[in-house]
Amino acid sequence: MRGPKYLAEGEDPVLKVRRHWLVIAEPSATAVGAVILALIIGMFVSPNADSDPIDTLVSLVALAFAIRFSWKFWLWRVDRIIVTDRRVIEASGVLTKRVASMPLGKITDMTYVRPFLGRTLFSYGHLILESAGQTQALDEIKFLRDPDSFYRALIARTTRRFAPPPEPEPPPEPRVRELDDTGPIPRVR
Repeated sequence: MRGPKYLAEGEDPVLKVRRHWLVIAEPSATAVGAVILALIIGMFVSPNADSDPIDTLVSLVALAFAIRFSWKFWLWRVDRIIVTDRRVIEASGVLTKRVASMPLGKITDMTYVRPFLGRTLFSYGHLILESAGQTQALDEIKFLRDPDSFYRALIARTTRRFAPPPEPEPPPEPRVRELDDTGPIPRVR
């Protein structure tokens, strides 16, 4: 899995995830539907007749949907979300790479959303990151796979800076002398 080339020196990755496969569900369904529709149209419109223009047009439409699915699949394969000990990074893009990041110290609020289908069937969620009055390059992460562990890992890193400092150890209690102990008798010369 790629990612280390986007990290600063001494920065350690904590979690690397890919978006949920549901991102490519619509392109794959439309591609399969277009191919099936093209086959059905080809069988009924021109089983033996010379209707090459119709077959060609329908085939080109089905091919366009198949190419669209291939492109979306490729984008999904290269898209990565990385949480390090210093920041959150999203690296995406095939022809043009886009690396968006937000330092953990700038995150002031997080909104964690799990839609009904994300909770019940598909286990995905969305995370909205907010910073103090600034627009950041990375502000929303949609379709997170296994969003609970991602949220816990991110919240563990961001709340560390707000943790109270450890309490100092109390000073040792002074020794209490017993009542009949008067201490050493001073010598007089």
